[in-house]
Amino acid sequence: MERKWQGNYVLLWRRGSAVLTAGNLMVTRDSRFRLVDGYNLEVSDVMPQDAGDYICQISESHNPDQIHTVEILGK
Repeated sequence: MERKWQGNYVLLWRRGSAVLTAGNLMVTRDSRFRLVDGYNLEVSDVMPQDAGDYICQISESHNPDQIHTVEILGK
């Protein structure tokens, strides 16, 4: 079962071209990633390679992607 976002639209989390989530389905096999409250992406045990842009996308053509940039500042 998929969690829908605003009607019949599906929320996706991407990193580059890699899809991390689609609705409430975890696409990535990395267990450090999880959805909180159905749509917030959480990364645990953050590593330097986790830095970069994470894109929240709603499967609707006129809705702009939301880009969240993660910076790793230190241990």
